[in-house]
This record gives sequence, structure tokens and C-alpha cells, in this order.
Amino acid sequence: MRLSVVLGALRGLAIAGFLVGAASLRVVAAGEREIAESTDALRAGDAHAAALHARRAAGWYAPGAPHVRVAYERLIALATAAEGLGQADTALFAWRAVRTAALETRWLTTPHAEDLDLANAAIARLSAAAPRPPGTRTEPAAAVERQHLAALARDEAPRVGWVVALVGAFAAWVAGAVWVVRRAVTVTGQWVWPRAVPGLAVCAAGVAVWLLAIWQA
Repeated sequence: MRLSVVLGALRGLAIAGFLVGAASLRVVAAGEREIAESTDALRAGDAHAAALHARRAAGWYAPGAPHVRVAYERLIALATAAEGLGQADTALFAWRAVRTAALETRWLTTPHAEDLDLANAAIARLSAAAPRPPGTRTEPAAAVERQHLAALARDEAPRVGWVVALVGAFAAWVAGAVWVVRRAVTVTGQWVWPRAVPGLAVCAAGVAVWLLAIWQA
């Protein structure tokens, strides 16, 4: 019995490993393809297309994948070069691509937090320096830049602690339900309520925390 359990667990791990490997291969292949298209656009002198494909490559995120670092470096280089040439629209497009990619690929942590901060500062700077219609804004450019930066730096993502609580509560909910089904129901279909109490308590606590986490997150 124990050997069959071990073999079943090993089989499950092997399947999980295969699925993770296949998904990682798909991500890396797609990212490398986007980098290649970005390089072709760069050689053709199309900075906008080069930034667009680099942005897509950054979105195909996998920890340690070479194409991700290349994508961010290319976007930052394109943005810096465009800003130096006075091409504010292209620079903003590239910096916003950095920001979008960094926000899309964060979960419990932000893998490219430094790039995100750099992009926020550049977007605020360029936005503050953009021409303004007469009479619309009277604040100095420095004040406008601070306002833009404060808005960009505002974190509206779900708070990590409550996200973890949400996942844990759901797991408790399921575990409690499984306990009830396995321990409180006999082979003849009869309920043994004393056996169900622990599972029902865990299930109720999971539901309560889950609802609270959704409200707070």
C-alpha cells in the first residue's frame, strides 16, 4: 500500500514537472521570437515596432529567461535614445512599455521593480515637459512632474497579505469539505455528525476568511 502511494506521488510529480517544463519552453520560445522580430525592426529603422515587439517579449516572463532581460534593456535603450533626440512620443511609448511589462508580470513580488521605478520617473518627467494648452495648467513643470510621479507610483494592486490569505482560505475551505465527505459519510451514505464538526468548522472558517480577503484585497 505504501509503495503504491509513493509511486503515485512520483507519477504525479513527473506529470507536473513535464507540464511546467512544457509551459516554460513555450514562454521562452515565444519570447525569443518576439526579440528576433524586435531586432529585425531595429535593423529596419522602425523604433516603434522594435519597442512593441520588445514589450511583448518582456510580457513572456519566466524567471531567469534571457529574452526578458534583453527586452527590458532594449526598451530602456530605445527610450533613452529617443529622449536624447527629442522624440518624446517614441520615448514615452518605450517607457510606458517598460512600465506595463513590469506591472503585468508582478505577483507576490515585482521582479523588475527597479525598471518600473525608472520608467515611472521618466514618464513623469516627459509628461511634465510636454506642451500644455494656454491657461490649462499654471503649476511649474517640477510640480507637475511630482504629481505625475505620485500618480504613477500609487500601488492599486491587491495587497500581498490578503492575496495569500485568499489562497489559504480557499485551501481550508476545500480541505474542510474533503474532511466532511471522507470522515462524516459512511459507506452506506449515512451522516455521522460528530465526525463532521471539525471539517465543517474548518470549512466555515475558510469561507469567512475568503470573503474577508476578497473585501480587503
